[in-house]
Parts: sequence; structure tokens; C-alpha cells
Amino acid sequence: MTATRPWHRATLLALLLCGGRVEAQVDPSGQWRTLHTPHFLVHFRPADREPAQRTAREAERAWGLLAAELRPPRGMVDVTLSDDIDVSNGFTTVFPSSRITVLAAPLPELTDFDDWLRLVTTHELTHVFHLDRTTGWWRGVQAVFGRVPGFFPNEYQPSWVVEGLAVYYESRLTEGGRLHGGFHTQVLAADAAAGDSRSPWNAVYFTRWPDGTAPYAYGSRFFAQLAAVAGDSAVPRFVERTSGQLIPYRVGRQVRRATGRDLGSVWDDALHATGVATGDSGRALDAALWTEPVPRVSPDGRRVAYVHDDGESPAELRIVEARAWQVLRRHRVNGLARYDWLGDTLAVTQLDFTDRWHIRSDRYAWLPDDRWRRLTHAARVTKPRSGGGKLAAIVLAAARNRPSLAGVDTAGAMWGDVVPSPDGRWVVANRLRNGAWALVRWPDAAPDSVATLFAGTGLVADPVWQGDAVLFVSERTGLPQVYRWSADSGVRPLTAVPLGARAPAPLPDGALLYTTLGSEGWTLARLTPPATPADTVAEPAPRAGFDSAPPVPMRETGYALWPSLRPHFWLPLGVDAGAAGRFFGALTGGTDAVGRYSYVADALISVAPLRADGYFALVSHALGNPSLDLSSASEWSLVGVTRGGTVVSERAGAAALGATLVARRWRSLATLRVAAEYEGRRFVAIPDTALASVCNGCRSRDRVGGSVTLRLAHLAGGPLAISPVGGIVWTGRYRRREQQGAPGWSDEVRSRIAVYQRAPGPEGHAHPVVALRLTVGSASGPIATSFGVGGVSAGVVALGFGATAGGARDFPVRGYPVGVLFGQRAATASVEYRLPLALVGQAVGHLPFGVDRLWLSVFGDVGDAWEPGAAARLHRLRSAGVELVADLTVSYDLPLGLRLGLAQPLADLPAGGRPRPQAYVAVGSDF
Repeated sequence: MTATRPWHRATLLALLLCGGRVEAQVDPSGQWRTLHTPHFLVHFRPADREPAQRTAREAERAWGLLAAELRPPRGMVDVTLSDDIDVSNGFTTVFPSSRITVLAAPLPELTDFDDWLRLVTTHELTHVFHLDRTTGWWRGVQAVFGRVPGFFPNEYQPSWVVEGLAVYYESRLTEGGRLHGGFHTQVLAADAAAGDSRSPWNAVYFTRWPDGTAPYAYGSRFFAQLAAVAGDSAVPRFVERTSGQLIPYRVGRQVRRATGRDLGSVWDDALHATGVATGDSGRALDAALWTEPVPRVSPDGRRVAYVHDDGESPAELRIVEARAWQVLRRHRVNGLARYDWLGDTLAVTQLDFTDRWHIRSDRYAWLPDDRWRRLTHAARVTKPRSGGGKLAAIVLAAARNRPSLAGVDTAGAMWGDVVPSPDGRWVVANRLRNGAWALVRWPDAAPDSVATLFAGTGLVADPVWQGDAVLFVSERTGLPQVYRWSADSGVRPLTAVPLGARAPAPLPDGALLYTTLGSEGWTLARLTPPATPADTVAEPAPRAGFDSAPPVPMRETGYALWPSLRPHFWLPLGVDAGAAGRFFGALTGGTDAVGRYSYVADALISVAPLRADGYFALVSHALGNPSLDLSSASEWSLVGVTRGGTVVSERAGAAALGATLVARRWRSLATLRVAAEYEGRRFVAIPDTALASVCNGCRSRDRVGGSVTLRLAHLAGGPLAISPVGGIVWTGRYRRREQQGAPGWSDEVRSRIAVYQRAPGPEGHAHPVVALRLTVGSASGPIATSFGVGGVSAGVVALGFGATAGGARDFPVRGYPVGVLFGQRAATASVEYRLPLALVGQAVGHLPFGVDRLWLSVFGDVGDAWEPGAAARLHRLRSAGVELVADLTVSYDLPLGLRLGLAQPLADLPAGGRPRPQAYVAVGSDF
């Protein structure tokens, strides 16, 4: 279809990106129901009615508590309860309306909570209260134009404000919360021990460790300290101040105005309040890891399995020799890999896509002969633990889980690890019931005879057997430490590691493997506990008690699209097409709560002459797979004005209807899109005149056809990687167009392949990579168009309000002008050597801009365009050069890639003339 104006593309891109978050985690197809409460619309599948009712009650409870602190948001809040992904999380948006999505599978790890739904609804609803709050001139704009994206001032605050505020309230309004949890304390203490504590301008989403955890940990401690020194009302006063300030990035000024306190001094006091323990740190075996390297010792004590994830490459499960710590075997794993020994075999669970929408945790076996076998499909099992030849696991469901062992009373309980003893006589587990964690034990033959061994005020986790005794982790002192329970001695502390200890694994020689944190990530360490055990730990005081959320008025209906799908904003548009018309109108768009439909539309009118422009695009996931897309556009432009004053205008029309099938695996993706397409143009002369007499070539036409696009990808990387470190991406497209009422036709074929491979070279924060791209195109037929070769290709970045930056090119050759060659055959190739330079992770002073990381690319390009029958000369255009690539952040947390390049043409320009070096700036990634 013909090109549409850039604001159409920018707005559509923004909407589809919003829908993309939903697509990755919510299957919108099938039947949905809705619970109506005084402040919420809770959307759920019929099978999840009971957890949806609990979600509704918890949401209303959180509303009442937050409304006593902050100004309530406008309108109803949509809450979507999703059980399509075996991950515990939630996310919130206030555009186009206030919406919360809860990923309901509970996986209690590293987080203390009294109830998972209570924690997540309180956290996410805090975002709604905070981000929806709009005063001053921002409120005036919204009063006229609705909930316009970009006019929510609190969204401009740094992520440590947004996430820290939510963690502060989740911890204050529940009996759990991450503010009091040991993991955040470990993160802050590790940074402090390394002299690398973050400032208010650096505690944002930089790539360096602890990556996305930093805003949560630092921000929540700041707000807790602010409330401690200035009173609980200081936090609401701060939120009110930021909700109407003219320059929305300011933080320190509003802290001072709301509380009389200095941002820096409160920040420093919050970090100083984080204490550390003293004691033996042991010997590090592996360090700077991005996934907790939980050790599992084989039954014979000779081998240890753990996950090695250095952030530069995909995580791998390793088996090492326990004494020499020599790697014996390794295997790449997916997300949330959990494992334990079952004899000589490793029982493994990990995440993978089971279809386009669902990610499930399934069981695998890593056999002694190194074979890897998948044993289940969509079984939703995790945390395998074995003992006495028996394997136990946790089975997931919406907002609840249960042990795989039969006969266990699961009513009102949530489970961490369930571990059979080595002799098979006993089972030990960490269990959450009535808002509190406890270490419990029962005879394997009598699962109804459950006895509590230890009840903690915080998280109790990671049980493991040591003979007849049990090692476990408690956060009773603020940091996680390992404790030992035995029938003779009760509970005694076993470690006092300065930065905390988790995941204990005893070795036959009496040593202990455990995990702790450093300033660059997780560490797997070994120490020998003291021969004389410490004194018995006194039973901690119980929590205040857990009360279920009170009943609320609610009624159930079918899911209705319109309340969330309807337009919630509009933007004025104006286009000056000269004598063809001056057009004025509006743009709007939206998506429904579960992500079934997303759309963008505009309409513009010109009075003199009387004409209309318009654009509409719709993406539907109602069928699940495939998705459907529909677009239509009509656009007027000026062809010219004759000497006699006749105005010739062109109306270009386009439409497309497509269907896209998607197949996914953890590192692989296949998409197939089939589309029917229409292009047309009409010419109009004013005053009415025979077009042939005033405009040669102004002939109306209609072209119909279709296209097929196939994309296959398999990529591997890591959070620190500057590029995929291995893999391939291939895209092929065939397009057919036929002229209506005439014999004209065209066939077009394009193919692009990109290959990535880790390369030798200096190792910085990431691996060097060699990347190769080859693109070819062929067009034939009477109405075929030519391909243009040359120029710099870039990504496309939507800047908002109709503005975009960058632009991708199919056949780039850097160092030459855009379209320096044209032909119905074209080919280009590029090779790049990409070298990491620095992992910076620093803001530019106190400005809302930062430098995340830097890397260098040395490249060579070749290309040619030619006509059918001629010989291809791929070296006809050739260049070499270098690019400095900067991954930046703007508005504190938004990523922006910037490429500063210098390309030297190595062949003369086709039109003649000496080639000159070309300097350029491009945004985004080329490939």
C-alpha cells in the first residue's frame, strides 16, 4: 500500500507496542467474564472464577487503604487476571485508561508476602493512584483532549520514584513486601560494600547489575526514610507536588517543597540505614552471575549442578566435580530453570512456549549419557526435589499451587520447596499459611500429620536435608542466613555471611555451598561452618495476623469490549496540501482491556475544496492464532497548478487485509503473514478540465494483489550482550500486483538473511560478535518498480505526537547517497565486527539523560542494482567504516540507541566524481 504520513505510523506503532505487552502474556481469545465492583472491572476466564473473586476483594481492600493516603484515580480500573504464563508478575498502564494485568501463577522466591494477590494488587494499584494523578495545566490539557499519551506528569519521574513508591506501599499496607525483604537488603549492602551505591540519578533501568531491581530496592528505601524523618504524610505531599509541576522531571525540588528535606541527605540516610552482618564469607567458586546459581549435590556427593549465567551468553546448567570444581558437562537452559538429582539423572524444569500465547514450566531429564529429554508438555510443574528415590515438585495454577505428592492438605496454603528425605521416610517443606511462612515436616506415610519446625516473621525458604537434620534460610535478622534444625538441638544459626546466604547445599566433608550477592551479581561460594554451633534461636514473635479481604458488592457479566476499547483521547491534526486543500481533523486510537483489538484512526476535512482524508488500522487477536489486521488510507496531494490556474490533485488510496500465524519457542520464532492488498489513485482538476489536456500521465488506476511474508529466527544472547551472540534471522517476501482494466502486472521477491556468531577478541562486559547480512531483491513485470541501493539504514523511533526518527532501508550501502543506483535487481551485503567498549550505567549529571553502554562496530558494505539481462557486480558499490554505538537513556529510563558513523566509499560514484568520507548519525539498530 502507499506510504502514509509518519504520525499514522508512530501512533499505530505505539498502540501495537502496548498491545504487544499484552500479547506476550495474555491470550485474548476464547471466553472471558467480568466481575463488577465499586471501583474495578475484573476480567477472567470461567475456570479462574474463585481467584478472580479474591482479586476483586483484594483490589477493593487496597483501594480503601490507598485512598486514605493518595488521591483516588479517575474512572473504573480494569484488572485482567491472566494464567497464561508460569511467572509471577504484574504490570500497569494508565493509557488509554487505567489497567492492571496480574500474572497469577505464584512462584514465591526471594520475596516475602502474606498473600500473593494482596501484594501484587496493592503494588500495581499504587501505580494507578500515582500515575493517574494529574493537576495544573496537565489536567487542563486532559480536560480538552482526554487521556492523551505523554500528558501524565508522574510518568516522567525516574523509575526509582515510580517503583519505589509502589514497593513502599505494598510493604506498608500488607504484612509482607520487598521493603522488609532480605533480597533488596542484599542488593543495597553489596553495592555499599563495593563503594558503588547508586545516586538518585543512577538508580534507574541501566543494564548493569542489578539491572531492573535497582529502582525497586533504592526507591523503596528512600520513601521509607522520607516517611521516617518527615512523617507518613510526606509521601502523599510529594506525589501531589509532582502531579502538577511544569517541568515533570524534577524530583529534588518537590521533595524539598513537600517535606523541607534535601533529596541527597535523605537518600544517603536511607542507604546508611542498611546494615550488614559480620562473619566468614567463604571462598567464591563462581561470581558475577545474573541468575541465582542454586547448588544441588549429587547423592554420592561427588558432583554439583548449578546454573551459570554470566549475562553475556545464554544461561547454561553445569555439572562440576565437587572437589576440583572442574566442569564435566553443560547444557543451555531457558528461564526459571530448577533442578535436582534423581540418582545419576538431573530432573529439570524450565519455561518454554507451548503455543503463541502460553509459556509453561515443564519437566526434562538430563541423562548420564548427556542426552536431554523432554518428559511433559504444559504440565506446569516446577521446583523438582528428590529423596529416597522419590521426586516431588510444585504444580502451578491461578493464584495457587500445590505439592505433587498425594494426601497433603493444601487448603489455604502456598508452597515453596517440598523435599523428601534421603531415606524416603520424611518430607520437609516451606509453607505459607495465614499470612506467615513456616518450615514444616511430615512422615511420608502420614501426610496429614504436619508438624511446624520453625515459624518465621519473614521469608522461610530453601530447605535441604543434612542427614536427619534440615538446613533452611530465614530472613529473621534482615539478611538471609542459613539455619539448622535438628530434633535434638532445635534451630541454630549456621552462617553469618556479611552479604547473606541462600540455597544451602551440604557436602560430605562438612563444607557448605551457598549463594550470596556481590556488586556485580550472584556468587556461588563454599565455607566450612563452625564446629561449635551457635545458641538455639528463640521462636520469633508471630505476625499481627492475617485477615482475608472483606466481601465487596460484585456482579458477574460477560466481557464487554466497548468500555475499554472506546476512544479515550483525541489529538488535533492539520495538513497543508497547498492548493489541493488544507485539512484539519483529529486522531484517536485504543485497545481493549484483554488485548483483543487495537486500532488507530484519523479523519481530516478540507473546506475549500471540500475533501476528506482518512486512515484506519485495526489488529485483532480475537482468534488467538492467526491474528488479523485491516488497514485503509486515503490521502490527497497536489500534483501541480497549470499556467491557466487549473489545480490538479491526486487522491491516493490503499487498503490491506492480512492474517499472521505465529509459532514460538524460547529462542525461536516463526511468523507467516498472508495479505490481500489494494492500491489506487484518482486525479481531479479544478475547474473541471479534461485531465489529458493539462497533465500527462495523470491516469487513474487500480491495482490489486497480495503478499506472503515468512520470517524465521533463532537467536541467542544475554542481558549484557551488545548483539545476538549466535543465531540466524531470515525474512522472505513475495508480492504480486495486477493492474485492473489493463494487462499490467508485477512480481516482487525479497530475501534477507542475518547471521550472528560470537567472535574472538578483547572481552569487555560482553562478547565480541561478527554479524553478516545479505539482502537480495527481484522485480519483474510491466508495472514493476525499481529498487534503490545506497544510504544509511536505521531503526524507526516513535517520538510521540506524530514525530518519528530514523528509517529502515532495504538495500543500504553506507558512504553513498540514498538511491545512488536503481534497478529491478538488487543485492547488498554487510559484515560487521562488534566490540564492546564500556558498561557505563551513569546519568549525565542531574539531567534525565544517561549513558548505558558503548560499543564499536567496524564494517564493510557492498551492493549493486541492475536491470534484467545485465550482469551483477556486487563490488560496484563498496565501502568500509566504523560506528560508535551508544545505548542511551532519555527521560531517565527510555532506551535510545544512537550510531555515530564514518564511512569511506571504496569505489567511484556511479555518476562520476571522487568519493568522499561520509559522517552520519543514525538512531536504532540496523540489524
